[in-house]
Amino acid sequence: MKEKLRQKLTHNLGLKILSVVLAVFTWLIMVNVSNPMLTVTQTIPVEFTNETVLKDAGLTYESLSRNTVTVSYKIHVRDESRVSASDFAAYADLAQLYDVTGSIPVQADITSYVARSLVQADSVTVTPSVVRIQTEPIQTKTFVLEAHTNGTEADGCDIGEIRLTPSRVTVTGAESDIGQISSVGVEISVEDVDTDISGEAPVYFYDANGNRLDKMDGIELNVTQTAYNVSVLRVKALTLDYEIFGKVANGYRFTGVESDVRVISVVGPRDVLASLNTLEISGPALNLDRAVSDVTVEVNLIDYLPDDVSIVSDEPTTATVTMLVEKLETRNFEYDADNIELTGQREGYEYTLEEQVLMLQIRGLAEDLDILDTDRIRVSADVGELEPGVQQLALKVELEEGFDFMNVSSVAVIVRDLTIPADSESATPVEPFEETEDGEGEDLTEAEETTAQSD
Repeated sequence: MKEKLRQKLTHNLGLKILSVVLAVFTWLIMVNVSNPMLTVTQTIPVEFTNETVLKDAGLTYESLSRNTVTVSYKIHVRDESRVSASDFAAYADLAQLYDVTGSIPVQADITSYVARSLVQADSVTVTPSVVRIQTEPIQTKTFVLEAHTNGTEADGCDIGEIRLTPSRVTVTGAESDIGQISSVGVEISVEDVDTDISGEAPVYFYDANGNRLDKMDGIELNVTQTAYNVSVLRVKALTLDYEIFGKVANGYRFTGVESDVRVISVVGPRDVLASLNTLEISGPALNLDRAVSDVTVEVNLIDYLPDDVSIVSDEPTTATVTMLVEKLETRNFEYDADNIELTGQREGYEYTLEEQVLMLQIRGLAEDLDILDTDRIRVSADVGELEPGVQQLALKVELEEGFDFMNVSSVAVIVRDLTIPADSESATPVEPFEETEDGEGEDLTEAEETTAQSD
């Protein structure tokens, strides 16, 4: 029995082995025809690793290549859908940087168990096989935060102090990126605000022209936003009141002030502004002592503001002040002696003015003298103490403001005691005419000379 079985197994052995080989080959053909191998590509991002190597050297980097690579691999057709780009990872190790060219080799790994079982491991390739980077020094710089307001506050209000917490930020990044930053600040809306406001605002970068730099991905900040408190002040218009001191030279007159600024708008706490309507400008800068012509000075208005009050940002802070000085003129004006007002007349006495025209010497500004009305000049004399006879009158001249009385020609009055007969009345000697304050006297009239001689 065993012999028969052995003969069956060994009979035509070569043919039997060939049949097995053909069967296996046929099976392989059938498998490959029905589920062939394909080469598949996926685009995946490149991750840079070991960044601390550059940071420890005080360097940062910027990629000069695409941040993606193409991964190729072989897989059966039926398994293709079971593998995706997320099953692969590509990385460039910064520790392998070649300084001369800035190149780093890229490696790709299969990250999922399923993909590792389906993809032919030796078929995985990466294109491109290297990426290039550029390195530069890292810079750290501290900026004082600036507050930028947007919008217009309510009428009668102005923005006062703005407090930021923190008030400084530290910026770290590539030297070329830091060089683009001129300032760092926050933006605060003050549209229609009429009271103090507070909140938080993000931090922004600005270039030298004040434009916001929106794309600064490589920059690191120690804080990304800051708290703010904005005080809103009241606005008030103040008239400038110039207080001039000093006396101009003799023969000249101060005639007024001209200024390129007459009113300024200021801001401050309500209780402080409530008591202010004018801003007084005084002091040594406005000195006219012994001046003989106009004096022009520059005044810093800030120096005269009360505490906690400031000038609105778009208002002038200085004023050009001209103190006007004009030379006085002296002119003679005729005045009818009949218009002299005699005061203190005694009962029983008669007072007769000699008929003559007085000459009044008056000093003032030329334009005022041109329009002086002599009818508005009041000339008077007190005759209450005069004795009978021809007497020289001491005249009192009253002028309108702006004029100075300098001198007057002499005038005499005849005084009669009506209780004494005219033929027995003796005349009182005429008192000589006294010089005026300018040292000038006037001649006696003919009647006065006759009376004086008879005496």
